[in-house]
Amino acid sequence: MKFALEPYQGRAVESVLANLAKARAGYEDDGERTAVGLTAPTGAGKTVIATAVLEGLYKGTPTRAANANMTVLWITDDRSLNAQTISKIHQASGGGIDLNRIRYLGEEDHRTLAPGFIYFVHIQAMQKNSTLHATRPDGTHNDRRTYGGWEMIANTVRERGEDFLVIWDEAHRGSGTKGTERKSIAGTIVGGGVTNIGTMQPPAPVVLGISATPDRFLAAMDAADRTMRPVEVKAGDVRESGLLKDRILLRSVGESQTADNTMLGLAVEDLRSADAAWRTHHETTGDRLVEPLLVVQVEPKVTEARLVEILSVIESAWSELSDYAVAHAFGDPHGPLKVGDRTVRYLPPEAISGDDRARVVLFKSALTTGWDCPRAEVLVSFQGKDSYTEIAQLIGRLVRTPLAKRVDGADRLNEVAAYLPGFRTEHVARVVNALTEDETVEVDIVVAPVMCGRSSTVPSEVFALLDTVPSYTRQRATFSSRTAQLLRLAAALTEHGLVAQGSAKAKQWIVDQMRAADGQRSNEIDAKVTDILSLTVSTTMVDYGETLMQSVGKAAIATNERDLDGYFRHAQRILPEGSASWYFNELCNDGEDEIDAAARLTAMAELGFKDLIETQATALISTWREQHRSEVSRRPRHIRDQIESLWHLGGMPMLPTTVEVRDVYPAATEKVRGQTTEPITTYPYHLYVILDGKPNAGGFPVDTSRSSWETDVLESELKADTLVGWYRNPSSGKHALAVPYKFGDKYQLMHPDFLFFHDDADGEFVMDIVDPHRYDLADTSAKWSALARYAQDHSDRVRRCLAIIRVGGSLRALDLKMDGIDERLLGATNGILIEALFAAEGMAYP
Repeated sequence: MKFALEPYQGRAVESVLANLAKARAGYEDDGERTAVGLTAPTGAGKTVIATAVLEGLYKGTPTRAANANMTVLWITDDRSLNAQTISKIHQASGGGIDLNRIRYLGEEDHRTLAPGFIYFVHIQAMQKNSTLHATRPDGTHNDRRTYGGWEMIANTVRERGEDFLVIWDEAHRGSGTKGTERKSIAGTIVGGGVTNIGTMQPPAPVVLGISATPDRFLAAMDAADRTMRPVEVKAGDVRESGLLKDRILLRSVGESQTADNTMLGLAVEDLRSADAAWRTHHETTGDRLVEPLLVVQVEPKVTEARLVEILSVIESAWSELSDYAVAHAFGDPHGPLKVGDRTVRYLPPEAISGDDRARVVLFKSALTTGWDCPRAEVLVSFQGKDSYTEIAQLIGRLVRTPLAKRVDGADRLNEVAAYLPGFRTEHVARVVNALTEDETVEVDIVVAPVMCGRSSTVPSEVFALLDTVPSYTRQRATFSSRTAQLLRLAAALTEHGLVAQGSAKAKQWIVDQMRAADGQRSNEIDAKVTDILSLTVSTTMVDYGETLMQSVGKAAIATNERDLDGYFRHAQRILPEGSASWYFNELCNDGEDEIDAAARLTAMAELGFKDLIETQATALISTWREQHRSEVSRRPRHIRDQIESLWHLGGMPMLPTTVEVRDVYPAATEKVRGQTTEPITTYPYHLYVILDGKPNAGGFPVDTSRSSWETDVLESELKADTLVGWYRNPSSGKHALAVPYKFGDKYQLMHPDFLFFHDDADGEFVMDIVDPHRYDLADTSAKWSALARYAQDHSDRVRRCLAIIRVGGSLRALDLKMDGIDERLLGATNGILIEALFAAEGMAYP
């Protein structure tokens, strides 16, 4: 894989491969037909996961043998998806999957589909009157074909069996149990039955369904009496990974006046600002330059005069947005569009993301199928108020991050800004509800955002204190082995000028350790080599069911070279990364015969040398960490984050870091309440405040509606004479104080609600953590226990740490710095026990 998989992606790949192996075995053993269902939300990288699965099938993994003869049929329901998916597979694999072994079903005319090939077909190509059929519905023969699509698939099912895999992309579409032709085509390929040309189709042995919303697919598989093996990617895991933008900013006009062109101009200025920020990021970090895009959704029946007006406003706001920088993706016409005295080029939706020259794209409809565009960061919609669902779907196509990671230090680059000039308050609420009801989109939605800047009344020392507050972040990098981790670290240290030729040094280090161990255990290895290179053959003579003679002896026959090659491939899977090949080459360079070298590596693998290699890789990681940690600590944050995650050796998948202070804090000024919105209350003394000249300047908006007692807590804390500022802790990201906790078998992050900073009268500022929280949630005790340990471990930083609940109409607080309270909280596993603990150990609040 060219792409490094996110932790959740790696888990999904392994789970899919494991379930496919069980599905193949079940079909081979007793004809059991299985559907593996991969469910993943928007932005999870479903195609990346599927690509890694294909590589795992064809090339094997460290724990699974390859199956080079697997035949794959990939079904889509949209013609444009095929080329787009193939392009994504090629990009994700970096050539790991040979494009020459990917075909369109319509290009084939053979009795069966070939082993080792991946075939794509969209269901329109299988419609009744398609030229892909050798026999037409009326019984006449298609002279251009010997074998039709249905026939090739059916023959492959019968002859390839468990080595034939059907991948059903976007499986929630066309998987209903009610019959239209579109539904029956994909359903017939998967479930068998009478085809649309009257032939009989056998069911596919093994199916992998890929979907964001699996309910219909699950129902269809249940109706087909298939064994279902689900694999689910959680939306929260995708959000934490940084593959989704952090926020969706919804901007609308609160008054009844017409402001279409004003809002369009603001959107262009927003695009221009994002463009400058991306260029700064590129120059600072060396990351790929992103050319942000403006999506303009015009009125359904837009006139040429209106299009002329739109283009004029865009070009007036930014003169570079003219000529080739502007394109359209109208369903009609599919070609150049004459607008006044200029021509606007046509750009198919699936080509938008890869066409960096396009900076503005005009739409008529959402075109939510078959494309996504991570670099689209600004949207303007002139659709009517009744198009809120369509607008929500369109926004959902723009939430992926263009660099497949969160951009640190530039909040605007982690956002989508949607301008809705025709939407009033109640209409914006419908868009928000449509977005939040879509369980496949997991992004914060900020209504009527305002940019809050650093408060001039808060001492600069407080911001410096916040910037050094210990925190944690989820480790994004995952490694199949410590050796793989060492190689990634070596490359990063070389990239940033800390270790010359790091990768070569890492490999040589492993080879040297293997040679030293080889010398120490040479007798043991030699004996194993002798055993591998010859066969022990036993002979048993049986006559009429009675054993007459049995003999065991060493045969005078060498192991077949093909068998030895299989042993060596097995050794390559056991020994981490390329260590088997590195040492094999070393032995051959020293003059050892290739067969003997392969046998020696096989022996070392069977004798458990994997553990030695992993131990030595860990030792070099630790050495480099100690040698370079001081220098790395002085590098920019994005370099620190990259390298420190690569030399982290802890068992917990959370990395220590610090809160990153921002320059601006975007906050919502309105919240959705049912079918309308209402203003959010602002509070004084926050570290970030609404700037002068704006409504409620000097305050910070806080939506406390999620907890009925947050308002009481906040108002109480703000009365303290020593308070110099406070911080509403975000619920995710680098700007939040995050504390790791374990719930069940998973590590997660909790984010306490409030941080309050006080002048302790000794010339120093101190920090209090106050967390009002529902105590009837299943993970509450685990969260507060972890927060208690955090407060005690960082007692020099945390003066006071309180958990607060409401019991019988009154607030009670629990001091989380109290000795032993973390263990007692951990044992309070339900609301009744937590309430009892607060009653016994807590105090009245305030």
